[in-house]
Amino acid sequence: MNTITSTFLERGNPELQDRLEIVEFGDKAAFILADGSGGRSGAAQAAELFVRSMREKSGNLASSQDCLRLLCEPDQKIAQAIDCGETTGVITIVSSGKIYGANVGDSAAWLFAQDGKEELSRVRKPYLGAGVAAPHQFGREFKDGALVVASDGLWKYTSLELIEQKVRTGNAESLAKELADLVRLRSGTFPDDIAVATCRVHK
Repeated sequence: MNTITSTFLERGNPELQDRLEIVEFGDKAAFILADGSGGRSGAAQAAELFVRSMREKSGNLASSQDCLRLLCEPDQKIAQAIDCGETTGVITIVSSGKIYGANVGDSAAWLFAQDGKEELSRVRKPYLGAGVAAPHQFGREFKDGALVVASDGLWKYTSLELIEQKVRTGNAESLAKELADLVRLRSGTFPDDIAVATCRVHK
Protein backbone atom coordinates (compact mmCIF):
# COMPACT_ATOMS: atom_id res chain seq x y z
CA MET A 1 0.00 0.00 0.00
CA ASN A 2 1.42 3.38 -1.05
CA THR A 3 0.53 6.63 0.69
CA ILE A 4 1.20 10.27 -0.19
CA THR A 5 0.56 12.89 2.50
CA SER A 6 0.39 16.69 2.44
CA THR A 7 -0.29 19.42 4.99
CA PHE A 8 -1.23 23.10 5.06
CA LEU A 9 -1.45 25.39 8.09
CA GLU A 10 -2.03 29.15 7.91
CA ARG A 11 -3.25 31.96 10.11
CA GLY A 12 -6.51 33.72 9.33
CA ASN A 13 -6.99 35.36 12.74
CA PRO A 14 -4.60 37.68 14.62
CA GLU A 15 -3.31 34.63 16.54
CA LEU A 16 -2.95 31.21 14.91
CA GLN A 17 -5.01 28.84 17.07
CA ASP A 18 -4.98 25.77 14.80
CA ARG A 19 -2.41 23.03 15.26
CA LEU A 20 -1.54 20.16 12.91
CA GLU A 21 0.93 17.30 12.85
CA ILE A 22 1.49 14.00 11.04
CA VAL A 23 3.45 11.38 12.97
CA GLU A 24 4.70 8.35 11.03
CA PHE A 25 5.86 5.14 12.69
CA GLY A 26 6.33 1.80 10.97
CA ASP A 27 3.38 1.05 8.69
CA LYS A 28 1.13 3.60 10.43
CA ALA A 29 0.62 7.36 10.25
CA ALA A 30 -1.23 9.48 12.79
CA PHE A 31 -3.00 12.67 11.65
CA ILE A 32 -3.43 15.00 14.64
CA LEU A 33 -5.36 18.26 14.36
CA ALA A 34 -6.76 20.80 16.83
CA ASP A 35 -8.58 24.13 16.50
CA GLY A 36 -8.54 26.36 19.56
CA SER A 37 -12.11 27.37 20.30
CA GLY A 38 -13.57 30.65 19.15
CA GLY A 39 -10.71 33.06 19.75
CA ARG A 40 -11.01 32.59 23.50
CA SER A 41 -8.10 33.24 25.82
CA GLY A 42 -5.85 30.18 26.02
CA ALA A 43 -7.31 28.55 22.91
CA ALA A 44 -3.94 28.21 21.17
CA GLN A 45 -2.42 26.73 24.33
CA ALA A 46 -5.27 24.21 24.54
CA ALA A 47 -4.73 23.14 20.94
CA GLU A 48 -0.97 22.82 21.52
CA LEU A 49 -1.50 20.70 24.62
CA PHE A 50 -3.83 18.39 22.70
CA VAL A 51 -1.39 17.84 19.84
CA ARG A 52 1.49 17.25 22.24
CA SER A 53 -0.53 14.69 24.22
CA MET A 54 -1.54 12.82 21.07
CA ARG A 55 1.98 12.89 19.59
CA GLU A 56 3.52 11.26 22.63
CA LYS A 57 1.16 8.27 22.65
CA SER A 58 -0.04 7.89 19.07
CA GLY A 59 2.35 5.03 18.36
CA ASN A 60 0.44 2.80 20.78
CA LEU A 61 -3.01 3.33 19.25
CA ALA A 62 -4.21 0.03 17.75
CA SER A 63 -7.97 0.66 17.51
CA SER A 64 -10.68 3.32 17.55
CA GLN A 65 -11.33 2.39 21.19
CA ASP A 66 -7.73 3.28 22.02
CA CYS A 67 -8.19 6.66 20.30
CA LEU A 68 -11.43 7.26 22.19
CA ARG A 69 -9.79 6.58 25.55
CA LEU A 70 -6.78 8.72 24.71
CA LEU A 71 -8.92 11.73 23.74
CA CYS A 72 -10.42 11.80 27.23
CA GLU A 73 -7.02 12.44 28.81
CA PRO A 74 -6.28 15.91 27.39
CA ASP A 75 -9.86 16.97 28.19
CA GLN A 76 -9.01 16.78 31.87
CA LYS A 77 -5.47 18.16 31.45
CA ILE A 78 -6.72 21.19 29.53
CA ALA A 79 -9.54 21.80 32.01
CA GLN A 80 -7.04 21.82 34.89
CA ALA A 81 -4.47 24.06 33.16
CA ILE A 82 -4.91 27.68 34.21
CA ASP A 83 -3.55 29.04 30.91
CA CYS A 84 -5.72 26.93 28.59
CA GLY A 85 -9.12 27.53 27.02
CA GLU A 86 -10.91 24.90 24.94
CA THR A 87 -10.19 23.18 21.64
CA THR A 88 -11.52 20.75 19.08
CA GLY A 89 -9.45 17.64 18.52
CA VAL A 90 -9.23 14.82 16.01
CA ILE A 91 -6.77 11.97 15.66
CA THR A 92 -6.91 9.62 12.68
CA ILE A 93 -4.68 6.58 12.16
CA VAL A 94 -4.04 5.13 8.69
CA SER A 95 -2.60 1.62 8.89
CA SER A 96 -2.40 -1.41 6.57
CA GLY A 97 -5.72 -1.14 4.79
CA LYS A 98 -7.71 0.41 7.62
CA ILE A 99 -8.44 3.78 9.13
CA TYR A 100 -9.59 4.57 12.67
CA GLY A 101 -9.69 7.40 15.14
CA ALA A 102 -11.77 9.70 17.33
CA ASN A 103 -12.78 13.35 17.51
CA VAL A 104 -14.37 16.11 19.57
CA GLY A 105 -15.78 19.31 18.08
CA ASP A 106 -16.18 20.35 14.46
CA SER A 107 -12.70 19.61 13.11
CA ALA A 108 -13.65 16.90 10.63
CA ALA A 109 -12.24 13.83 8.91
CA TRP A 110 -13.71 12.80 5.55
CA LEU A 111 -12.88 9.74 3.47
CA PHE A 112 -13.19 10.00 -0.31
CA ALA A 113 -13.12 6.41 -1.59
CA GLN A 114 -13.70 5.00 -5.05
CA ASP A 115 -17.28 4.09 -4.13
CA GLY A 116 -18.24 7.44 -2.61
CA LYS A 117 -17.53 9.77 0.29
CA GLU A 118 -18.10 9.41 4.02
CA GLU A 119 -17.70 11.68 7.02
CA LEU A 120 -15.84 9.66 9.64
CA SER A 121 -16.03 12.28 12.38
CA ARG A 122 -19.10 13.72 14.09
CA VAL A 123 -19.65 17.16 15.59
CA ARG A 124 -19.40 16.57 19.32
CA LYS A 125 -19.66 19.19 22.05
CA PRO A 126 -18.58 20.27 24.60
CA TYR A 127 -15.03 20.84 23.40
CA LEU A 128 -11.89 19.48 24.99
CA GLY A 129 -11.11 21.50 28.08
CA ALA A 130 -14.66 21.58 29.36
CA GLY A 131 -13.85 18.52 31.45
CA VAL A 132 -16.91 16.59 30.22
CA ALA A 133 -16.08 15.95 26.56
CA ALA A 134 -17.67 12.87 24.93
CA PRO A 135 -15.48 11.87 21.94
CA HIS A 136 -16.83 10.07 18.88
CA GLN A 137 -14.91 7.06 17.56
CA PHE A 138 -14.77 5.75 13.99
CA GLY A 139 -13.15 3.03 11.91
CA ARG A 140 -13.40 1.25 8.56
CA GLU A 141 -11.32 -0.33 5.80
CA PHE A 142 -9.24 2.08 3.73
CA LYS A 143 -7.51 0.51 0.74
CA ASP A 144 -7.89 3.09 -2.01
CA GLY A 145 -8.90 6.76 -1.92
CA ALA A 146 -8.09 9.94 -0.02
CA LEU A 147 -8.42 11.10 3.58
CA VAL A 148 -8.95 14.79 4.39
CA VAL A 149 -8.64 15.99 7.99
CA ALA A 150 -9.24 19.72 8.42
CA SER A 151 -10.40 22.43 10.77
CA ASP A 152 -13.60 24.37 10.12
CA GLY A 153 -11.49 26.96 8.32
CA LEU A 154 -11.94 24.68 5.30
CA TRP A 155 -15.37 23.12 5.81
CA LYS A 156 -17.23 26.36 6.67
CA TYR A 157 -16.11 28.45 3.72
CA THR A 158 -16.55 26.23 0.67
CA SER A 159 -18.85 23.44 -0.48
CA LEU A 160 -18.35 19.72 -0.03
CA GLU A 161 -18.85 19.35 -3.78
CA LEU A 162 -15.86 21.59 -4.57
CA ILE A 163 -13.77 19.81 -1.96
CA GLU A 164 -14.61 16.42 -3.46
CA GLN A 165 -13.85 17.63 -6.98
CA LYS A 166 -10.44 18.90 -5.90
CA VAL A 167 -9.69 15.70 -3.97
CA ARG A 168 -10.41 13.56 -7.01
CA THR A 169 -8.50 15.71 -9.52
CA GLY A 170 -5.77 17.43 -7.51
CA ASN A 171 -2.10 16.58 -7.12
CA ALA A 172 -1.63 14.25 -4.13
CA GLU A 173 1.63 15.93 -3.10
CA SER A 174 0.08 19.42 -2.94
CA LEU A 175 -3.54 18.51 -2.23
CA ALA A 176 -3.74 20.19 1.18
CA LYS A 177 -2.66 23.54 -0.29
CA GLU A 178 -5.00 23.12 -3.26
CA LEU A 179 -7.90 22.56 -0.86
CA ALA A 180 -6.91 25.61 1.20
CA ASP A 181 -6.85 27.69 -1.97
CA LEU A 182 -10.58 27.02 -2.33
CA VAL A 183 -11.20 29.38 0.59
CA ARG A 184 -8.35 31.84 0.08
CA LEU A 185 -9.62 35.42 -0.27
CA ARG A 186 -8.70 37.70 -3.17
CA SER A 187 -6.33 39.49 -0.82
CA GLY A 188 -4.41 36.23 -0.40
CA THR A 189 -5.48 35.87 3.23
CA PHE A 190 -7.96 33.45 4.83
CA PRO A 191 -11.30 34.13 6.56
CA ASP A 192 -10.26 31.91 9.50
CA ASP A 193 -7.29 29.88 10.65
CA ILE A 194 -7.01 26.83 8.41
CA ALA A 195 -5.35 23.47 8.95
CA VAL A 196 -5.56 20.68 6.36
CA ALA A 197 -3.92 17.24 6.22
CA THR A 198 -4.46 14.79 3.38
CA CYS A 199 -3.46 11.22 2.68
CA ARG A 200 -3.83 9.56 -0.74
CA VAL A 201 -3.75 5.76 -0.55
CA HIS A 202 -3.21 3.36 -3.47
CA LYS A 203 -3.14 -0.43 -3.33
